[in-house]
Amino acid sequence: MSLGENLRTLRAKSRITLLEQSEIAGVSMNSVYRWEHNLSVPRSVNLKKIADYYGVTLSWLMSDNSPASLVSEEEQSLLDMYRELPVRNRFKVLGYVERMCAEGYERLQQAV
Repeated sequence: MSLGENLRTLRAKSRITLLEQSEIAGVSMNSVYRWEHNLSVPRSVNLKKIADYYGVTLSWLMSDNSPASLVSEEEQSLLDMYRELPVRNRFKVLGYVERMCAEGYERLQQAV
């Protein structure tokens, strides 16, 4: 898949409009349309914003062999719910997940 197809696939799977995508990248809707149809290429700063938003790497975004599905339905459901949270609550969720991961790591270390 081309860069434009990858961008369009990410946006469609996340149910994001062209307007929302343009706000995420900090550009016009016309720019997003042109990227998705391979009429122009985003600047690196815009690509970074998009990759960060969707949780993908720049290399994946620009690759020719993207997998058909990036995440499972369960993961997508969690991501959708996370995106609906106010920013302050997002930090709480991240902190909770980090603590859970740290506790799991500590338990694993104790078992060794």
